[in-house]
Amino acid sequence: MLMLALGDSITYGYGASAPEKRFAERLRARFARQVRTTLHVQAKPGWTARQLFKSLQDLPPCIVEEAEIVTLMIGGNDLLRSAPLLLTRRADLIQDIMRRCEEDVERLVEWCKRPHSTFGIATLYNPFPNFELAEEVTQAYNDRVRGIALRHGLVVVETYKAFRGHEPNYVEHYRSGQFRDLRLFRNPIHPTDEGHEALAKAFFRALQRARSKERARAMRGRAARRA
Repeated sequence: MLMLALGDSITYGYGASAPEKRFAERLRARFARQVRTTLHVQAKPGWTARQLFKSLQDLPPCIVEEAEIVTLMIGGNDLLRSAPLLLTRRADLIQDIMRRCEEDVERLVEWCKRPHSTFGIATLYNPFPNFELAEEVTQAYNDRVRGIALRHGLVVVETYKAFRGHEPNYVEHYRSGQFRDLRLFRNPIHPTDEGHEALAKAFFRALQRARSKERARAMRGRAARRA
């Protein structure tokens, strides 16, 4: 079985103490207990949704066509790059940013979703839980993600809920949970090893549940055809 992991620095493995401790590899290992599973990671630090989409143009088509599991966690860099506009707190600007993000993520989904694949799309966790605007923006973005999932039949992976209340342990270099904690180096954004484990658990539970339902539907369909 082929698993395709799409994203930015989090999927790439930032914050993990070793490559095998990044969430994508932890997730592959969980599925590998059931069936031989290989992993392709299409992720790079700093990528926005548009940059990730651009990178897919050079990806061998067979990877997307053969992937039975696809994970997507993207959007953090889109929001960080829009921070100067978001900090104005102007509702019209925030809505414009959310609309653009939604369009970019939906284009990714349309490019990669196949009828045979189980596709998990993650909400974003908020590394600044004590900053009200960050909380509002994260929730607004996550609502758009849930809408995309509903329209395209994707599995929503609630990493926001998995991290909520655990940020000091799950976010690397966590300080006070305020936006002012941003630095040139050692930013409190990426998951710790514990955070990567929490991401892997959240993805596995959601995807495994969806795959079990898909198998049950297939069995019922075969039984109906034999009747």
